[in-house]
Amino acid sequence: MTQPHSPGARVGIVGASTLKGKELQAVLRERQFPVSKMILMDSDEDLGLLSEFDGEPVVSLAISESSFEFLDLVFFAGNPNSAVSYARLGGDRNFVAIDLTNALSKDRRFPLFLEIDKGKKPGITPVQGVICSPHPAAISIALVLQRLSSKHQIRHSVISIFEPASERGNMGVDELEKQTLNIFSFHKGPEIVFNRQLAFNLLSRLGEQAKERLIDGEEVIAHQLSVLLGGDCPLPALTLIQAPVFHSYSFSIFVEMDRKASVDETESLLECENVTVIRSADEPPSPAQVAGMDTIQIGGIKPDFLNPNGLWFWAVSDNLRLAAINAVAAAEAVFLP
Repeated sequence: MTQPHSPGARVGIVGASTLKGKELQAVLRERQFPVSKMILMDSDEDLGLLSEFDGEPVVSLAISESSFEFLDLVFFAGNPNSAVSYARLGGDRNFVAIDLTNALSKDRRFPLFLEIDKGKKPGITPVQGVICSPHPAAISIALVLQRLSSKHQIRHSVISIFEPASERGNMGVDELEKQTLNIFSFHKGPEIVFNRQLAFNLLSRLGEQAKERLIDGEEVIAHQLSVLLGGDCPLPALTLIQAPVFHSYSFSIFVEMDRKASVDETESLLECENVTVIRSADEPPSPAQVAGMDTIQIGGIKPDFLNPNGLWFWAVSDNLRLAAINAVAAAEAVFLP
């Protein structure tokens, strides 16, 4: 795969007006990824939107095969169908496609990239021009379990994942906001994305007419963890719950290890560049608190009352931020080794 043309790479973002697309642009600027040209692509309803990148005006263009000519790097952050239709062009057109939509991760030919250590850039080789960046929940869980399994043998773990509305994009956030406001005025809110009332509620399943199913997200996370964790530790038991929050994943995690571990020992083990531990005497982190932060935040570590080798703890991470940071790190691993 070619290196970026001086003074930087010609970069495209498919789904530039989505929440993930906007976060990608912010992270590319913050990490000073070398960009010589930025091409923004959107679906029909968002065409022609004017934005800026590094002080230069950029207008979103239509997504077509011709849009990918003369690009070095393309992030797919919008509709999964766009990734399925166009990401594989990278092999023929000589660009690197980084998929954030999870559409291609089931194909084990395509490598999953996980930034484990911010100070060390692991190498990765695209297959047919494609690299997959994992689901943000899979990133959080894999990093936490890898930290624990570095010093302990994990017997089993159980994780409840609380998904924010922003994982469904702008429409999910807008629907939750309208439902919340309408409840206060005693009106029924829209139920297009979730097909049920999400405001002031928790959903273990979405309505039958929902555009996406929770069980499908659960399957994606489980599959990616089986790849990311490999034989490092037993795979966790998972369940995905739709929460009435706008941003950030929350995780209730139970881990049984081969021996009893103190809270202090576990806090010290988990603390690293990617994980910030809120010590047990302090208030555990919340979804609102972690919004905009680069690290996974963990708190509320406590022993299980019935299992002497078991620990419970709470974790939160900004889903949009984590997805964008990991995807840009994948680009850095290819273009800035």
